[in-house]
Amino acid sequence: KIGIAGPFTGAYAAFGEQLTRGAQKAVDDINAKGGIKGKKIVLVQGDDQCDPKQAINVANKLVDQDRIKVMVGHFCSSSTIPASEVYDEAGIVQITPASTNPKVTDRGLPNIFRTCGRDD
Repeated sequence: KIGIAGPFTGAYAAFGEQLTRGAQKAVDDINAKGGIKGKKIVLVQGDDQCDPKQAINVANKLVDQDRIKVMVGHFCSSSTIPASEVYDEAGIVQITPASTNPKVTDRGLPNIFRTCGRDD
């Protein structure tokens, strides 16, 4: 299972929709070729609405209930930073596609990466 988290409702929902479409396309392509080591990927979505408190709730659910193996997200830096503590504690790799605050990667957490530039 791969977790995907971002603003799927609220003011930034259009960005969450783009994130979902891209992730689902990648999952569909990989699954069409047999998945990973013969196992199909399942995408599990969590709506944080770019709210830090909601992001922590989403992260805890994805880790504890959904048992994700990898996280793609969160979208907003204000959500990524607090949620990353949950993923770090669980040993889950997190890749954010849009969080530009330098604190996302400057805190020394070993399992968080970004695919975008930084604000500085």
